[in-house]
Amino acid sequence: MSQNDVLVANQSKPRILIELMIAVLGSCFLAIMSQVSIPLIVTPVPLTLQTLAVFILGGVLGGRRGAYSVIAYLIQGCCLLPVFAGGVSNPLWIMGPQAGFLISFVITAFVIGKMIERRPQAHLLYYVGALVVGQLVIFGLGMAWLSLYLGMPKAFMCGVVPFLSGAALKIMVGSFIIRFYRGRK
Repeated sequence: MSQNDVLVANQSKPRILIELMIAVLGSCFLAIMSQVSIPLIVTPVPLTLQTLAVFILGGVLGGRRGAYSVIAYLIQGCCLLPVFAGGVSNPLWIMGPQAGFLISFVITAFVIGKMIERRPQAHLLYYVGALVVGQLVIFGLGMAWLSLYLGMPKAFMCGVVPFLSGAALKIMVGSFIIRFYRGRK
C-alpha cells in the first residue's frame, strides 16, 4: 500500500462519519416529527408530520442523504426504538398495513432531493411540484400495500382520501421551508 493510498483511506473515514452523522440526525428529525400523530377512526394509518419531515429531508439534504436518513429511521424502528408514529416500536413493521407508506418515504426523499438538486434555486412552484411528485409516490406505494389488506377501493378510501387536505398543507409548508433554506425566489 502506497503512502497515497493510506492518505486517501484516512480522508474517506471522516467523510463516512460525517455522512453517517447526517443520516442519524435526519432520522432523529423524522422520529420527532413522527410523534405528532393523530389516530383516525376510518383508517389504520394515523395522520402524522412524517411526510412533512420526509419532504424537508429530501429538499434540504438532497436525494442521497435524505434517503439515507429515512433508511436510518427504519433501521431504528427495527431495533425496537420507539420512532414510529405515536412512539410505537415495531421490528416487524414491514408486515403491517403502514409498511407501504414507510417504504415510500425512502423513495420520496430521494426523488424530491434529486429534483431539487437539479434546480436548487428554483421558483417556489417548482418546489411545490417536486413535493407533489413525492406525495404521489407516498400515496401510490402506500395505497398499493394497504390494498393487500383492504382491497384497492377501500385502500384508496382509507389510505388517500382522509389525507388529501393534510397533504396539501404539508406540501405548501414544506415548499416554503425548502425555499427559505435554498434562499431564492
